[in-house]
Amino acid sequence: MNIKEAWSKAEERRQYWQTIPLSAVAWLGLTAFLSFSSIGLGIDLGDALQRPLAWALAGTVLIGILIALSMATILRVPKARFIIAPLLVLVTGVLPRITTGFPLDKTLMGPGFEHIRWRLAIDGILSILAASAGWASLVIFAGTQGVKHVRLRTELELAERLQQTLAPPLVVSNPGYEIHGRSAPSSQMGGDLLDAVDDPAAGMTVYAADVAGHGIQAGVFMGMVKSSVRMALLKVGPLAGLLCDLNRVVFEVKTTPATYVTFACLQCRESGKIDYSLAGSGPILHYSAQIKTTTQLAMEQFLLGLFGNATFQSHTVEIQPGDILALLADGLPEATNAGDEQFGLDRMGEIIARRPGAPLSEITESIFTAVRGHGLQTDDETLVLVRRR
Repeated sequence: MNIKEAWSKAEERRQYWQTIPLSAVAWLGLTAFLSFSSIGLGIDLGDALQRPLAWALAGTVLIGILIALSMATILRVPKARFIIAPLLVLVTGVLPRITTGFPLDKTLMGPGFEHIRWRLAIDGILSILAASAGWASLVIFAGTQGVKHVRLRTELELAERLQQTLAPPLVVSNPGYEIHGRSAPSSQMGGDLLDAVDDPAAGMTVYAADVAGHGIQAGVFMGMVKSSVRMALLKVGPLAGLLCDLNRVVFEVKTTPATYVTFACLQCRESGKIDYSLAGSGPILHYSAQIKTTTQLAMEQFLLGLFGNATFQSHTVEIQPGDILALLADGLPEATNAGDEQFGLDRMGEIIARRPGAPLSEITESIFTAVRGHGLQTDDETLVLVRRR
């Protein structure tokens, strides 16, 4: 660690101590009092127990209070040490003078007690050193691990707020379609994204995306992807053009070669014709209300962000009233049980086919419940259902 890094960490610790709440400072002061009160007893041992017990106890309490207030103040206001240190030295010099008028017990000061006096002095010194070392260890531990804990907690809270902002439950409808979406991150900050934009000219555009990675970095990238899609939809055009534009943006702004996005998108027209395109994503499930079966709409295309000059295509499917389309991330079908068996797309299709007329929120809940009963969650799980009215 170089000087610059050491200074940065020291400054970070100082800021940590200055930002902890007063209630925590009070507890810290109590800890200091209990730790340093033993100094008074150690001094009494080193002095061969000559002073009265009442004075020894009073001195113990006084020293504990002074040092506790001093340590708590110095941790919050480091510059105060230049005032407090001389005061402590002054008090240390004044206290012995106060005790000169007290009757002293000379029992252990006579001949034959040299070994006992030596032992008491050693015990007193060791108790003082142990208390000081214990306090120093506590402060160092709190100043290092506490900083890490606060940083981690702050990141987790930020990640959770980002997740709630970027991938909230999706409930959208218009005269032609109703949409319900849900994303369950595997951690505070997942990488899945879902959104729906209703435009009179382009129709209802719905998508589910999976940004590689987790945590704050993935969350920031999710925000960029969501903003890019919204901006691209301001320009009415074919769905393939949307993916091409989005691919160029992702490729140019990504920070590592491993950054990419899987993308499943629909553009729903009033006539029931649906343009769809997939970029590295699994199939879209299509439940047909007429023949009561579920088929898969699949496309083999590059993930977004892999190649800046990649081109994309879209296909069209016509759906009837009551038909349901399901966009999903890989977390749901790839959930595995104890026998390493995946939940699979077929089971999802069967659940949709059981109650196709039920509220989409209930179908969504049924799928998530079935997946959770199949196996533990190990990845982000996202599902968007689109039903034609």
